[in-house]
Amino acid sequence: MSLSRRQFLRHALAATAGASLWQSATAAVGKCRPVIAGSYWTYDAAESAKWGAAGWGEELDRQAALGFRMLWIANAQEGITEKNFAPFSTLMGLCAARHIKVMLGVGTTPVWEGRLDVKQELAFCGRNIRNISDRFKQHPAFWAWYIPHEIYMCWGAGDTFVQALFPALVERCKDGAHRPVTISPFFILDRDKVFGDFRFNEPDEYAKYWAALIRRAGLDIVMLQDSGEHFFYVTNDMRRPFFQAMQYACQAGGARFWGNVEVAEFECPSREDFIRRYGRVHQSMVKPGPWRPVPVPRLRQKLELAAEYCEDIVSWGYQEWCRPAVGDAARSWCAGYKEYLAST
Repeated sequence: MSLSRRQFLRHALAATAGASLWQSATAAVGKCRPVIAGSYWTYDAAESAKWGAAGWGEELDRQAALGFRMLWIANAQEGITEKNFAPFSTLMGLCAARHIKVMLGVGTTPVWEGRLDVKQELAFCGRNIRNISDRFKQHPAFWAWYIPHEIYMCWGAGDTFVQALFPALVERCKDGAHRPVTISPFFILDRDKVFGDFRFNEPDEYAKYWAALIRRAGLDIVMLQDSGEHFFYVTNDMRRPFFQAMQYACQAGGARFWGNVEVAEFECPSREDFIRRYGRVHQSMVKPGPWRPVPVPRLRQKLELAAEYCEDIVSWGYQEWCRPAVGDAARSWCAGYKEYLAST
């Protein structure tokens, strides 16, 4: 929601007293239950065709047992080609029958962040948006759009690209099918540039940047990734300022604030241990990396933090690391999460 005049004046007075904008945002009030509402899914057309209705039905039933009521498909364009449309349509029908809300991603060109070509990106995503709208505009399972261009903050050419692309994508999505438009940004905790030459900014600047971008683009829902650099030594005290910052940004920009509580993590006890093992590189360069499902007691802490600030919670990492078919660790995680779900 947008700020009332009373809230704005309170923020202005707090700022003149030396307080940060995000620190003067509305206090956290425990907005949602600390559970996962649905998972991020990279659509595999060949796998989906192999599964058929029976296989997808089993998968959706397993997700329902975990309390999932949404399916967040990042790359819907892979399912809407003439060759792949039938299996994707079957999946959408199964979701409708189960009252599962589906978020459909508009796709990205490969290495878009290296080219920053607004015209090319908008042409590609625009075709996907039109194709999705043509096929699913009236579909009961189609609940929201998803813009999959993940960013932290942008400067220079990157910011010029984002400031042009995001409002144009939102406009095309709304014109195609009037559904909420979502995005899932991240934040960086690496002040010392251990994991790459990334520019770091404090939460106050993060709050201001996102408030302005949300307002300019007309975004409806912001689903904040919660893990920073995905390391299991990241604490809630480290995350909290960015949740506060994004809460302010959503209030000021007029969007709903959701959490993306990630259920997979890079296992390493400390930043110093990471440097000793791998050097000063991004964790994506470590192959194979020691990824694992987030232990449920630690996941509970992450969910409880998000629930303080967010209206709902989705998650990345289930498909790759937490589905029972993945292995023993995933099966153990599912059993532990079900116990947590029953006790919450």
